Amino acid sequence: MTRPRGAQALGVWLAVAGVAGGGGCGGGGGPGTLGDASVPLPSPACEPAAGGGSTTVSAPTLTHTLADRWHEGWLASPAVADLDADGQPEVVIARAELVLVWRLGAGGAATEAWRDSVDGRIWASPVVVDLLPDTPGLEVAVAARGQIHAWDAAGAALPGFPVTARDELRSLAAGDIDGDGALELVAVTNSPLEGGGQRDIVYAFERDGDPVAGFPPNTTGAAGCDDACYVTGGYDQNVGLGDVDGDGVVDVVATQDNAYNSLHDGTGRAFDAAAIFDGRTKFSGIRFMVDYALAQQGYADDEAVDEQGHFTNTAPAVADLDGDGVGEVILLGSVQNAGQDDRERGVGLWVVRNDGQRPPAWVAPPRMADYLWGLWDAGGNVVAITNQVSVADLFPDRAGPELVFAGFDGRIWAVDAAGQTLWSHPYTDAAEVGTTGVAIADLSGDGVPELVFASYGTADGAGDLFVLDAAGNRLHTVPLPDRGAMAVPTIADADGDGALDIVVATKGGEDGMPQALVFAVAGAEANCLAWPTGRGNLRRDGYLPPP
Repeated sequence: MTRPRGAQALGVWLAVAGVAGGGGCGGGGGPGTLGDASVPLPSPACEPAAGGGSTTVSAPTLTHTLADRWHEGWLASPAVADLDADGQPEVVIARAELVLVWRLGAGGAATEAWRDSVDGRIWASPVVVDLLPDTPGLEVAVAARGQIHAWDAAGAALPGFPVTARDELRSLAAGDIDGDGALELVAVTNSPLEGGGQRDIVYAFERDGDPVAGFPPNTTGAAGCDDACYVTGGYDQNVGLGDVDGDGVVDVVATQDNAYNSLHDGTGRAFDAAAIFDGRTKFSGIRFMVDYALAQQGYADDEAVDEQGHFTNTAPAVADLDGDGVGEVILLGSVQNAGQDDRERGVGLWVVRNDGQRPPAWVAPPRMADYLWGLWDAGGNVVAITNQVSVADLFPDRAGPELVFAGFDGRIWAVDAAGQTLWSHPYTDAAEVGTTGVAIADLSGDGVPELVFASYGTADGAGDLFVLDAAGNRLHTVPLPDRGAMAVPTIADADGDGALDIVVATKGGEDGMPQALVFAVAGAEANCLAWPTGRGNLRRDGYLPPP
């Protein structure tokens, strides 16, 4: 379906899409139509809602259109939270150079709570946490170009903010990395800091804006790096915070625009590499070759043939996959030959421990080798696919959580905790159409989660909102205006009526196009919010703690 642009675009889209006045949305192909029919729907992974819910997932219905003017969206997933503790949630949308906060009402009414402008685009999702527990409400933080901004619940800038790092900060997450009981803000830049023979991309700040001791870690010497710490910038939500050593304190994963990755604890210390990695003392010296023996060797035998990962747009996750109580690092990366002249080899999924060793089930990274599109940015500010994994228990009869992600092949994939592929679902056969990730929550109250994602592209009418069941069958497809949505949707009660909504931050950017759309899903309750927003939660840390 082609949708128009310009001043009349929104009204025409509403009529064509069948959602004018909050009416019903476009239908899907029905259960099992596009999924793998050999995969049965799993048993409930969560407690059902009161009354047991339903096995039928209602179609999303547009209830609110949140519009401003001219502000384009990037990768910022919406945040929904009761900022001021008045019992009514707010919706936080981060755009190019602007943060918008709305309160929603019945019948499509929405009022602006506050807004603030920043100097530069906001790439990554807004963080919404209790940075200042001694003050009322929650705080909002964003990274905009080379600065981190933070506000209180009413939109007043926090003392000590904004803080300045290196342009461009495309990642931001919150976590207590130093174990002092307070949250810190951690960011990764695409422009490395250089000094003392080392390079840094990780910044960490206290809630008053002061740098965390030991950060940046390499150039300060806190990391303990030698000349085999191969650090370079990260370009797309390249930070994850999770406990990878079992000490109860989250650690910092930073993925990079090369075949290496960084891992630090909250003092800045770089994690040591296992002795099996020849000549490498630190995690950031381990080359992520596809072949495990070559990874230990540290170089290719044949650079034209041997393959490695590349983590330019990798948003890392941390989760305990093997049930030992300690989180593993999960990295979805593009695959290329070691010579880097043949780069469209799909994606690979690496799981490693804090010393770089691969658990037995993950010695060979699962490969999705077909390539349609997604490695390279397209025109019109449409960017490459984010290589990020959503982690949730979809199949409770299998050990550990499942991993859900998009390949470069127009498909959504589900892999279990032992690296076994469960299903894949085709959402497009068009080049320059992609998705940046999947939100997961139960939308019918039966305890079985559904998967929600949005697509985007360079052409008018390229984007849709999709709902799949846990077995990869398409339930609903809803057309989105203009170029769709590059941000992961957020599943939450956005209007305070006790039922879940789907909030989509659009690409937009033209006059008359919305900044966000809110869809109600009849029967959806908050009994199972498994991975309900971009990066899994409003800390944006990509972390699923052990149960």
